[in-house]
Amino acid sequence: MKALGFAVVTALAVALSGGWSPTALSAAEAHGTATQARRTLSCTTEQRALQLWAFAANPTIGSAGVTISTGDPNQPTSLLGVSSQQQHYGLGSRCHSLVRHVVLSRRGLASAGVVHAGDVRSPTVYCAATPRVLIRLLISYSASEKPVSATIEVVTQPKPNRKSKRIGFVQWSPKRSVTYYSSACTSQ
Repeated sequence: MKALGFAVVTALAVALSGGWSPTALSAAEAHGTATQARRTLSCTTEQRALQLWAFAANPTIGSAGVTISTGDPNQPTSLLGVSSQQQHYGLGSRCHSLVRHVVLSRRGLASAGVVHAGDVRSPTVYCAATPRVLIRLLISYSASEKPVSATIEVVTQPKPNRKSKRIGFVQWSPKRSVTYYSSACTSQ
């Protein structure tokens, strides 16, 4: 695990401000009849690389969140952003919805460690990836439409007649966050 530095905080600020656009809830969610968003996304990667960063409520930043990005870690391109301080979630332009079932499971993945509310350190996971990945998300919202928990899995998007392989998995809430990763990844 590494301490939050200026570059990481800056990357999160970029991701939360302009690196993505908020994704609206469905009509049912907007009218209060549902408190969860379930979605499968197909995303194009840059440089066949992914970064996963999830953290519980951090006093330095004043929020909790999850960021999945791609490309150069020093200038990442956001794919997905979830923040306890923002309504809904943010989705990058490299992703689009897909009607495909992806089972949410962390089976076979290693844990990068647990991050509890108040921790100022959190792991960042760096992964090799295929040109396209699938992201399956399940996000629960508060009455004010801010995320209160998320389960997110990233798998390879295989060619026809091939199976997906797990890359990463995140179980997140402002109180506790755990990131899991495959052998195609390293954690810092």
